[in-house]
Amino acid sequence: MMTSEEIARLCGVSRTTVSRVINNNPNVKEETRQKILAMIKENNYVPIEHARRLAGVDSNIIGLFVLDINISESKERVSKSTYFSQLVNLIIDQANNLGFQVLVSIITSEKQLDEIKNLFISRTVISGIFIGAFNELPQLNDFVISQYPTIIIDYQPKATSNESNRLVINMDNFSGAYKATQFLIKSGHTRIGHISGDLRKLSGIERYEGYKKALLDANLCFDKSIVREGNFLEDSGYLLTHELLKENITAIFCANDVMAISAIKAVKEKGLNVPDDISVIGFDNIAIGNYIMPALTTVDAPLELIAEACVDSLKYFCKNKHFKQKEIRIKTNLILRQSTKVIS
Repeated sequence: MMTSEEIARLCGVSRTTVSRVINNNPNVKEETRQKILAMIKENNYVPIEHARRLAGVDSNIIGLFVLDINISESKERVSKSTYFSQLVNLIIDQANNLGFQVLVSIITSEKQLDEIKNLFISRTVISGIFIGAFNELPQLNDFVISQYPTIIIDYQPKATSNESNRLVINMDNFSGAYKATQFLIKSGHTRIGHISGDLRKLSGIERYEGYKKALLDANLCFDKSIVREGNFLEDSGYLLTHELLKENITAIFCANDVMAISAIKAVKEKGLNVPDDISVIGFDNIAIGNYIMPALTTVDAPLELIAEACVDSLKYFCKNKHFKQKEIRIKTNLILRQSTKVIS
């Protein structure tokens, strides 16, 4: 393993200067700082003190990074949604219960994502939890290559990956979407519109595929004209429902509850009734869905289980220096309420 003395020698500086850079001391010329940081990155240098912290000796800070990068032209931000705020709060609660502290950061550009690595190098955080990533984001692979313990929520794990320092935690999106669509089919609906989530994200892709598979298994035609690509945000649910209502549909499956609640508003604005004219079903089971009129039928994706899996897995890593598995899948359940109806 490379030492700070070797980094100092390669850069032609003292070990004290390297230490100052690692600890974000401002008393270093910017040119020198950048030279040292480049050498650290090139050699994947991890300070010995950082290794001790991974063992849980004297550090307990987890970085929780919410990625909200280039999501759409909408002014709405995914990071402000009920889903993300609830998940962040649950992770913080679980972490505090096990003696960890949490540093939360919202990332709105890839440049910021590159800068996060300095939090690991400087030993500010001992591990990172990432939420909201697009599939195969290069910077996340860089964290794994550098051997930092990394948990990514809602991400496609590499089938050939053998890294023991990366864990992916996902909802069983496909099964949940399949159950939701199958329920509508068994309720007599054959023209079921779908507003997908962001198809750059695993949850958007798998929920879309679950919807399609349920139709095909029931020998129903998959009609792309009644599918719209949303982005998990309120405005897409609202606007795309107005488009779908021009088609001959009797039900809409939305890839999350936020879009489903907006869909109900759009249906009502057209002078139609939910569920008598249009059945609406969502995904996530956020709390507000139980209090709107009519209450939202949805797929329960228990966020508390994700939070628990995150923190328990990091505690395991600190003790064993590796994760127990590559992926954890959280089971989903259908919650029946008043926004769907059986039709003849």
